Amino acid sequence: MKRVYSVLGALSLLLLIPVPASAEPVGWLGGATSPGWVGTAAPAPGTRAPGTANGYYYPNAPISVSLTAGKYSLSDPGGSALFCGIQGNGPVTNTTGVFGSRSGTDLTTACADGYYAAQQFSGMLRDWLGRDGLDGKGKWAPMFVGLTAVNAYWNGHTANFGRTKDNARQLVNLEIIAHEFGHGVFQHTPGGFDGGVQTYQLNEASSDIMGALTEHYANNPNDPPDYLVANETNPLGRGPERVMYQPSLGPRDEPDCYKPNMNNIEVHDGAGPANHFFYLMAEGSSPVGKPASPICAGGPASVEGMGIRDAGRVWMRALMLKKPSWTYTDARVAALTAVKQVFPGDCAKFTTVRNAWNAVSVPAGTGEPTTC
Repeated sequence: MKRVYSVLGALSLLLLIPVPASAEPVGWLGGATSPGWVGTAAPAPGTRAPGTANGYYYPNAPISVSLTAGKYSLSDPGGSALFCGIQGNGPVTNTTGVFGSRSGTDLTTACADGYYAAQQFSGMLRDWLGRDGLDGKGKWAPMFVGLTAVNAYWNGHTANFGRTKDNARQLVNLEIIAHEFGHGVFQHTPGGFDGGVQTYQLNEASSDIMGALTEHYANNPNDPPDYLVANETNPLGRGPERVMYQPSLGPRDEPDCYKPNMNNIEVHDGAGPANHFFYLMAEGSSPVGKPASPICAGGPASVEGMGIRDAGRVWMRALMLKKPSWTYTDARVAALTAVKQVFPGDCAKFTTVRNAWNAVSVPAGTGEPTTC
């Protein structure tokens, strides 16, 4: 069976999910080569038109849709490959431009929520991280709702979204949409998205980071920004699946700190130290009005955050320095190099990045910068 990149991982019944026949082979724990970008034909672009997502999570949310021959379509009016359809079908269309009925089980409503979230992710990439599309050159990919499983996944060229365990909601809120498309960003940065176990752990963490960034960018009152993964959807009835400020608080077996046996830890669980690092880099260890974040043994007394937008810029630049079979130590070297490139001469931000890595016990790497 072909492997896919999933927001929930082993506990999401991944092995029961059929992957579309068009999916290219994607290595999960090594062995297969990255498929690279698979071109997807975009719907013919029509007139750019304002639309409304009357979603379950995001009612009355503004979206930009296509208008062709009197039909509004949940497809990018700019002509990229982004559109939302129900499994096995093209983009959802209607004659009103208002999509959804606020029902948690209606799939048109799920597409409305998901398409809104995808446009917010696209805006975050553009406005905060300076990136145009998943590949940095305007490329996007389709998304499909209606997966009959408790899961959401990226298969290398499409994003697919299922439902909750109780069948009451669809897995289409901001951070889940951004998480799956975030795998596309990781895929289309240097080094790709295949490699060793730690590469996959960092891939999962990077997608969680993209979800947190998108929630903060959207700042939607129906989904207040936080550092929790899948808390709004509650897919398995046990609350958020991951807690970035203290991963060990979540329902999974996630470590807060880097361990010598990271290669023996399941890839979603192994995202914990990198998620923890990002929270410390963005918010610090004792932020005002936000959860405190613990520091691992041997770390600094405290970490001063730089703000999530600047932290996102550092992480995005670090991804551009990624190499094949990225490890935690490689990511540390890349982030310390990145902060010097993004904020030259800013010793406070350099210290924040170094302290955040030290606070989660990631060891120093060969050739990493030691001064700002």
